[in-house]
Amino acid sequence: MASIREVIRRRISIRHYLPRPVPEDTLEAVVKAGEESVALAPDIVVRFHLFSEGKVVAERMTVFTGGRWLFGSAPHFIVATSEEKPHFMVNMGFRMEQMVLYATEKGLGTCWIGGMFTEGSIAELVALKPGERVIALTPLGYADTSFYGRFARNIIEAGARNFGRRKPLAEIAFGRLWGEPLETEDEVLLEALECARLAPSWANTQPWRFLVSDKEVVALADAAGRYASVREGKHYYRLDVGIAMCHFFLVAREMGWKGGWQITGFDAERIASERSIPQGFEVIGVYRR
Repeated sequence: MASIREVIRRRISIRHYLPRPVPEDTLEAVVKAGEESVALAPDIVVRFHLFSEGKVVAERMTVFTGGRWLFGSAPHFIVATSEEKPHFMVNMGFRMEQMVLYATEKGLGTCWIGGMFTEGSIAELVALKPGERVIALTPLGYADTSFYGRFARNIIEAGARNFGRRKPLAEIAFGRLWGEPLETEDEVLLEALECARLAPSWANTQPWRFLVSDKEVVALADAAGRYASVREGKHYYRLDVGIAMCHFFLVAREMGWKGGWQITGFDAERIASERSIPQGFEVIGVYRR
């Protein structure tokens, strides 16, 4: 079995798929990985709905993304829903990414989709419970590595680069104070931060920042950036930060750390004041070893 670090580096967003279906037991195992994932907020009910016929979901997406040349080729889809409670977006990012990485390890392609659909059109497929929201989708299948498949991916990647390229680690991870250079030789910390840097986000905008002290890492979200995304009342930049926090947690755990993220039980205003965090950034979580 590959290490989680290898899987994180292998994961890419797949936008065109072969028509070959995935074996049913593998599909069930992927969903189970989501259902049994570690939660940041265990009290929030999260559900992963598998659609064996991907076109059922693709047809309800926007014309562009549901078209044959993009996600319409996916043989399967998973729709992720969650109770709408405090921290539900960061919790979903944290949990669903564990499922995505499991699928990657099994040789399957996925792609986070947080927009490109209206919630009402997808909600009709999953029989939402009171207080439940459709948060994200992912196609699921075997990547089309032909010229056509590579062309579709390259076009989208080129467009994403017009919004933002991946930032170097020095721009997203600081010392104890905002803007203070991170000076450490801790191999676990550096690898966990690097894998967090590699997390997927909308148009590679990477809305996360990390402040690092001796036994503590603070995760922040850029809530006021040019591309801070809020759609239908859902703060997708928090979802993205949850994905990055997932990468950090999984890598640190694999390399021997025993800590975890807390998303409640701390004074966010005090942390912001003491750490010189600029306005527009939210304190999302604190990792303690």
